[in-house]
Amino acid sequence: MGVKKLRSVFMRYIFTVAGGILFIIAVNVGLYMLFINTEVIIPAMNIEDSIDDAAEKIQTDKLFDTADIPSFCDYGVYSPTGAFQYGSLSEDTANTFWEKAVINGKNVVHPYRVRIVDRENEVILLRYRLTSQFSNPALRRICPTSDFCLIGLIMIEIIVLLLFVSHWFGKYTGRKIDKLLIVTQKIEKQDLDFKIESSGIFEVDRALSALEHLKQALKNSLAEQWQADKLRQEQISALAHDLKTPLTIIRGNTELLYDTILADNQKECADYIEGSVVQMQDYIETLIDMTKAKENFPFRRKNVKLSSLLQEIRTQAKGLCAVKNIYLEWRENVDREYIFADSEQLIRVFANVFSNAIEYTPAGKTVFFEVYEKDNSILCSITDMGSGFSPEALKHATELFFMDEQSRHSKSHYGIGLYVADSIIAKHGGQLILSNSEKTGGAQVIIKIPY
Repeated sequence: MGVKKLRSVFMRYIFTVAGGILFIIAVNVGLYMLFINTEVIIPAMNIEDSIDDAAEKIQTDKLFDTADIPSFCDYGVYSPTGAFQYGSLSEDTANTFWEKAVINGKNVVHPYRVRIVDRENEVILLRYRLTSQFSNPALRRICPTSDFCLIGLIMIEIIVLLLFVSHWFGKYTGRKIDKLLIVTQKIEKQDLDFKIESSGIFEVDRALSALEHLKQALKNSLAEQWQADKLRQEQISALAHDLKTPLTIIRGNTELLYDTILADNQKECADYIEGSVVQMQDYIETLIDMTKAKENFPFRRKNVKLSSLLQEIRTQAKGLCAVKNIYLEWRENVDREYIFADSEQLIRVFANVFSNAIEYTPAGKTVFFEVYEKDNSILCSITDMGSGFSPEALKHATELFFMDEQSRHSKSHYGIGLYVADSIIAKHGGQLILSNSEKTGGAQVIIKIPY
């Protein structure tokens, strides 16, 4: 199929409409002429001739015969003085037409014509329409003028034609333009591994060609960015691992110092060294987590026994709670036996969320855990008794390096934990839902994992 220009498509539409209109007119006029020839329709030019012939016959015949009255004509029989005797007209209508036609001398009483035929002892009044009309009385009552019927039918057929051709033209051009929408949507989603096909319309193809260049440029840019990010992550990860060895040595030697007799100022310095080393090791672990955060962490899903997974999470949570003398309220309401997931990564998610909940919960208070099923998913709710998420945190807490005012005063938060948790849950096709609990006033994190 060749490539067309839009103007040729529009011309095709115009010619189709024009040709359709001419065809409709030709067919209807042809049918109209056929109906005239078969006397289904009486043309206006024959009306007067029929009336003249009928009037002459009525006037010359000795006896008045209603069969001489044309089928399209109404009549009234009067005495010479104007008294209505009988006819197809009602008495009131007959008297009205006598007054206007005979007394006032009018031969046109809109929309009718009137012909007066004088006989020896009576007067015949003929009323008729001087217009093309159906010979069938029933059709004539429905549509007194056949010309109007023809024009109305042609108008309806033309409207139907316009609707049909416009619908066809709209679908045709819509399919072509939809190619632009599909391409732009794929580029917007950064789905760049596809081939752009010709639409068959020159102007649309020009736009598609521009989008092809844009797609290729974006693809190259993303590939370069991905390579740069990968290299940077590899360098950070390698550096973090390299730093762990000397820090381990420093920490080990510091612990050896405690086995010797130290003066107070020396012990204070050793404490500073050990505390700084521990803090630096925490920094290194967060750097390693950051490099594994999105697509880089190993992800292996399999059927995991849900009860075993929950038992492991509960054991870790109890250990974390014991450090701060916090109670753990645990509720399970699930019947499902297995879940398709990466158990190691999910344990990592729950460790991050429980660590946050426990840090912000005052000593002696409670952290609540509940697991249940809903919408073909396992939902795990973790609620603390802290001050809750700030409005800003509800919007951005899962973003990398986000820290609200509470986090900035913490030595163990670097804006990575919830980011990593959200990344892992997203890989499972689930959601990490943040809110504040109406029951405790603290933060609530719901982890939703589909079966």
